[in-house]
Amino acid sequence: MSTMGSAVIHNNRISFIEKALNKQGSVLAIRHWEPASFYEIDLHLPGVKMHQWQTPPHIKCRVAPYHYRDYTPARWNADTSTCTLFIDAAHQGTGSLWASQLRPGDVFNYIGIDGSHQHVKQDAHLVMLGDQSAIGHFNALQQLASSYSWISGMVILPETTHRKHFVQAFPELPLETIASPETLLAQLEALPLHASWQYYLAGNSHLVEALRKLLKARGCASAQIQAQGFWK
Repeated sequence: MSTMGSAVIHNNRISFIEKALNKQGSVLAIRHWEPASFYEIDLHLPGVKMHQWQTPPHIKCRVAPYHYRDYTPARWNADTSTCTLFIDAAHQGTGSLWASQLRPGDVFNYIGIDGSHQHVKQDAHLVMLGDQSAIGHFNALQQLASSYSWISGMVILPETTHRKHFVQAFPELPLETIASPETLLAQLEALPLHASWQYYLAGNSHLVEALRKLLKARGCASAQIQAQGFWK
């Protein structure tokens, strides 16, 4: 068999597998923050059992042929099978391009939804620390937490307008908005810590590791820290 023939069969096989695994929803609405490097995408996902979600879910989105990115559905409504993706598109990449080109009414393709490794400790003080790629994740944690949980923390948003918008958009998520990783680490260095608090770290993998090391150096036990890196 010729090399060209093998390539054609290989491509058809991948295409068939991708189609066989594919699930579909629809894009209901899209909002972007100014400047337009952050997107809120409302989805309808029929058949998804959102009432069973016990940890922040991650959905594997098809952003291009044979390319998938994990994003966190948040603000879900199990009765209507709707949710929102919060996508940081400040850096160049296939996922950022996909988010910028979506329009209401588009078909939304994905291949599955899994839970994350982070579990909410109910009725505790939850301290969330991360960057803007973790906004959806932090929203999901807040939604899963009981009404008796106390939430605080810090999130990095380099754009001044984004920091102002975050405060207005998420009154139920009382996180301090920070301009840079250096400022976040410096403020964490001076932040009072407590043995009963739970620390949820998410976002850039290097930032998450730096936060984890700082908390450990300041005496936090491993059981208090739940860390999840999303990108490098």
